[in-house]
Amino acid sequence: MRSQSDTSANRKRGTVILFLPRKGYGFIRDESNEQVFVHFSDIRGEGHKELEIGEAVEFSRIEGERGAQAKDVLRLAPPNPVNYEDNPNETKRKW
Repeated sequence: MRSQSDTSANRKRGTVILFLPRKGYGFIRDESNEQVFVHFSDIRGEGHKELEIGEAVEFSRIEGERGAQAKDVLRLAPPNPVNYEDNPNETKRKW
């Protein structure tokens, strides 16, 4: 159940930039270009929860002990795969 302060007006949108399924956490880049930490326990859904790089999400942003953190994460769309051969300006990242 959502609190009154967790209305759609307070929710943010962003894109998953990293998610480590074995560790259960990752990062989202929000619309203001800030990185927000996300933990698997904050992803809506049942069973095994993980996010894919490039996936669009909506979430509530809070300030945790270590900075910005995403809560109540909702998947909006499947990830958009990056084709590095077609886009020479994109670089492959090694995490």
